[in-house]
Amino acid sequence: MNDVAKEVFGVLYYFDNELIKKIPVKFLKYIKELATKSDKEVNIDIQKELDEQNISEESKDLIALIYYSYIANKEEKEKIEELWNENERRYNEELNKKYNPENIFERHIENKENENNKNAQVYMTEYKNSIFRNILNKIKRIFHTN
Repeated sequence: MNDVAKEVFGVLYYFDNELIKKIPVKFLKYIKELATKSDKEVNIDIQKELDEQNISEESKDLIALIYYSYIANKEEKEKIEELWNENERRYNEELNKKYNPENIFERHIENKENENNKNAQVYMTEYKNSIFRNILNKIKRIFHTN
């Protein structure tokens, strides 16, 4: 979390003062405190967009959440919520395709055939949270460690 805080603090450094004033001082102090505990070298290129910066996805998510929570106006918040809802919908569609209950019996038959095959391969499926869920989890972690 310290490296994420340092990256976030590095990006916030380039925000306009009027935007920074909208962020609670207590929150900024907390981010700064965490950032000071990191040895990570952070280089922000002000010529690049946020998604082009060489920072972690967690940092980008946290910056987006800060923007949404403290800086964005009503219209911007609505657009962001639409994007999050669309991403959540796509994620749920992918899960539904992958784990569709109507195909359970087909998969069961396929699994039985694979068990009979001595050269069957085992694949691991990585579970990924949606962007919205990741952001909520980060908020919870920030305020639970405070």
